[in-house]
Amino acid sequence: MSKTLTFATGPVQLDDDGAHLRRELGRALSDGLGVEVEIVADPSYSALADRVARGDAALAWLPPATFVRASEGGMIDKVYSSERAYGARYQAALFVRADGPIHEIDELRGKRVAWVDRDSCAGYLFPKLELTERGQAPDALFARQHFAESHMRVVRAVRDGECDAGATFVQLRAVEVRASRPPSLDEAAQEDLAQTLALVGWAPFVAPAAMRALLVSRSIPADALCITKTMPTSLRDAVKDLLLGAAHRPKLARLFRGLMNADRFALSDPSAYEPVKRAMHDAPG
Repeated sequence: MSKTLTFATGPVQLDDDGAHLRRELGRALSDGLGVEVEIVADPSYSALADRVARGDAALAWLPPATFVRASEGGMIDKVYSSERAYGARYQAALFVRADGPIHEIDELRGKRVAWVDRDSCAGYLFPKLELTERGQAPDALFARQHFAESHMRVVRAVRDGECDAGATFVQLRAVEVRASRPPSLDEAAQEDLAQTLALVGWAPFVAPAAMRALLVSRSIPADALCITKTMPTSLRDAVKDLLLGAAHRPKLARLFRGLMNADRFALSDPSAYEPVKRAMHDAPG
C-alpha cells in the first residue's frame, strides 16, 4: 500500500468502543481503496478545522459549522452529506435531568449550562439561537457557560450535577417537532416530543428517560463527509464510488452507522449549509 491517508473526525465516540470502530472502519476503507486509511479523532472541532486547513486530512467528517469554516479556507473538494434513518430529522435539544426540579426555560435563570463547542450546531449554535429568539439570550440567562468539547462530556456534566443543563442532538421520527415559540414546552408538547424522539444524544451515556428536553431547535443540515484537496486525484473516483455504495456493503454500512450514525451518503450542494451560516452570524460569541 502507498502513503497512509488520514480520515479525520472531531471528538466523536472517544471511548474504547469508538477506538475499535475507528480501527475497523479504517481497515474496511483500506481494503476498498487499496491504500492505508487511518481514522483519527481530534480532541475538539477547532482542532479538526485546523487539521483540514493545514492539509493534514484527505477525508474529513465535519459537523456543519466546521464544514462552513473549512469551506471558507478553500480546502474542500467534494461534499457528501450523511443521511440518517429514513424520515428522521436532526435537531438540537437543551436538556436537564429528568429527576431534577427544572421543567421550564425560565427556571434556568442563574444556572449552569454545558455546551459542546462554539462550532457545534446541535451543541451550541442552534439552541443558542432558539433561546435568543425567545428573548432568553444565554449570556443573560445563565450564570456560567461551560464548553465541554464533546457530547459525551456535556451529558456527563449534567448527569453528575456539574451543570444544570446541556445541549446535544436529537433525531426525530417522520413527524418533526418544530421549535415552539412559547417560553417552554407544555405538558402535551413534552409528551408529543417523547413519542417522536428516535435517538437522543445522551442515550449512549445514560438511560434515555434520565434526561428531559426543554427545547428542540429547527432542523440542522447533516454532517458532511468531505474529500479534501489533498486527496490524490487517482483515488477520488474510487472514494466517491465507495461512499455512494456504502449502504450496499454490509460491513461498511454497519461501521459507518456505528461510528457516525450515518445510513447512507449523497453528493451534496454546499448551499444546503446556508442555514448554518445564518446561525453562526446570528449567534456570535
